[in-house]
Amino acid sequence: MKKAKCKLFIKFVLLNLLFFNPSFSKNLDIPKSIDFTLTNSNYNKYIRGSMKAYTDGEIYGERNIKKKYKKWIKSKIIIDKKTINAELRILGDWKDHLRPPQTSLKVKVLDSSYYGVTRFNLFLPETREGENEIFWTLMLKYLGFPSLFTRMVNVNLNGEIYKALFQEDATKEFLERNDLTETVILKRNDFEFYLDGDEQTIYNNLFYSSFLIDNNNFLKNETARFIVSEAIALRSNSNFKKRVINEEFFVSIHKKYALHGLSVKNRKYIYIPYKKIFLPLYYDGNVKIIPGNVDCDKPIDEQILIKFKEEYRFLSFKNLTKSQECVLRDIFYQSKGKIEKLNNFFLNNDYENNKKIEGYTKIKSIIIDYLEKNEVDVEDYLHKTIDKTLSYSFLYNDKPLSCIYNIAKDKITSCKQIESETYDKLISQSGRFEIRNNFKSFPINLGSFNNEIPIIQLNNVAKEFVIDEKATYYLIKQDRKNENIKFKIKNNDAKLFIQGNFENINFEFVNELGLLSNKSDNVRYDKNLLTGCINFFDSNFINVSLKSTDMNCEDSINIKNSDGNISEILINNSLFDALDLDFSKITINTLLVKNAKNDCLDFSFGEYVVDLVDLKDCGDKGISIGERSKFNLKSGKIFNSTTGIASKDDANTKISKTIINNVDICLAAYNKKREFKGSKIIAKEIICKNYNKFKQSDELSEINIIN
Repeated sequence: MKKAKCKLFIKFVLLNLLFFNPSFSKNLDIPKSIDFTLTNSNYNKYIRGSMKAYTDGEIYGERNIKKKYKKWIKSKIIIDKKTINAELRILGDWKDHLRPPQTSLKVKVLDSSYYGVTRFNLFLPETREGENEIFWTLMLKYLGFPSLFTRMVNVNLNGEIYKALFQEDATKEFLERNDLTETVILKRNDFEFYLDGDEQTIYNNLFYSSFLIDNNNFLKNETARFIVSEAIALRSNSNFKKRVINEEFFVSIHKKYALHGLSVKNRKYIYIPYKKIFLPLYYDGNVKIIPGNVDCDKPIDEQILIKFKEEYRFLSFKNLTKSQECVLRDIFYQSKGKIEKLNNFFLNNDYENNKKIEGYTKIKSIIIDYLEKNEVDVEDYLHKTIDKTLSYSFLYNDKPLSCIYNIAKDKITSCKQIESETYDKLISQSGRFEIRNNFKSFPINLGSFNNEIPIIQLNNVAKEFVIDEKATYYLIKQDRKNENIKFKIKNNDAKLFIQGNFENINFEFVNELGLLSNKSDNVRYDKNLLTGCINFFDSNFINVSLKSTDMNCEDSINIKNSDGNISEILINNSLFDALDLDFSKITINTLLVKNAKNDCLDFSFGEYVVDLVDLKDCGDKGISIGERSKFNLKSGKIFNSTTGIASKDDANTKISKTIINNVDICLAAYNKKREFKGSKIIAKEIICKNYNKFKQSDELSEINIIN
């Protein structure tokens, strides 16, 4: 086939939408056309690969696409006559994803992003029930569930033009757009797909339920490795369903309309480490909407219906059908009083109960018994046996191990500590196996064997607390008013998690051990994904004050997914950042920081108004604003920092009546992360003294000074 030159004609349609849940109102501006080019050699490789995948085995017999045909091919995506580097490969398990030369595609962008997305799928529409997939993912978003952005697009692949469903992958960018810090997305290892009948019988007699991380890029360090392993272990808890927020409602609507999405291999879960709970994530429901099969008289808010129809038309190029509207009415009616918000889920005895299912408990007991009686091998034993075996991988005292279970002997025969990189592959790569005595031996992941940070729940009516253990202390209270609450911290490894509705409360946090001179651990978060010594999550503030002294964590105070008014924040002596706010909408009257070794203030993913700041001795930036934040400073003083105010990554920053003194750069605006664009600063009545550069911006950003 001839290589065709492709041109991308993009029409931007901007919608100002009001969603059912405002926190999930963020959308993507993915255009309706996407153009790829491949070199002749790569294009021929793609064509040959898709044809071989289609014809390898009987078309109606061996219907699965073999992994050997899912090889990455270098490509380029054309955007406004510019190109960005990418790779693509054949996508899908079954051959309905192959319509040579057209196929479902998995795409990863290498050095940039495609309108804020770094990984995405292009499904042949018939593999996902066409527009029904768009309808379902959009409906879930309106209900408040994290939902993968999906729309119909025209694909031009070297002149081969066809329609496909664009669907983002579950990545860091997806999580952040849903007001979630990057964390584990868990899925089932679907290796059963590759077992023959005899092998399946053998596995059925053993514990073989195995789970993986779906978003591999989260695996950056030992702490992330533990969080993934903890999520895997909790998936085998007997009370797992109680840990999944809104699971009962999620299951009920999928049983009725999208049963395929409840298949074990299609269930995905977003893990929230600091609460040990999970959010359900829809995937591949094969949505069935049968005309006349649902009551269409259920009431629905007309404004929601109008906005839903507008967005559905934008995403699908079609009008909402009468049957789809009936389903929407039905599900919205069912949802009343059924959907709990994340902040209503608390740690309690149910969540602390780590009782595992019988098969997991049995194999764990066998392994622990072996480890207590035998030395861990230092040699590579994995290929010594010719017997049929299974390998179980897990963390034991934070060390990655793999144990061999001999099926014929019905016992563990050896255990070995493995490299962290090897363990990461075992918990992230689906379908890995070794052939042992003509038997497919797939690794079974057991997760972490209980080396988590202890959890201590505080008395939620007390007014003074001593924090003296290496643990995470939880103070969760729906409503507290008109009080002074003090925390005395006597352990530098302790952290506080605070959640509730607070009115006229004065919080004071004092580290009685003092400020450390340094801290060697360079991982920002702990095993509960907490970055702050003090962490306010899912909270509401009315006239609250916060005061902290001598904190040694990544953030002295971290406020996340919260809103309201804070009258005063005073932070003295921070080993790293003083104050970090994420995914919040907060107004602060007075904000005073002295001596932060890194940034004094860090604002991300939210809307923030500060009446007055007074910052002294900031090791890096006085104020850092990033990741689509809207920030308004009415008056400020910033003395002694590397950069006075930095705005980056789609942030919109307004500055008034501010004095900046003794800095390298007064104002900086730039792009840092590839999924974002530049930033903007509008400043007036700015006085900057003793600086090397007044303003600095890149080609994507701008700084406007209004005299």
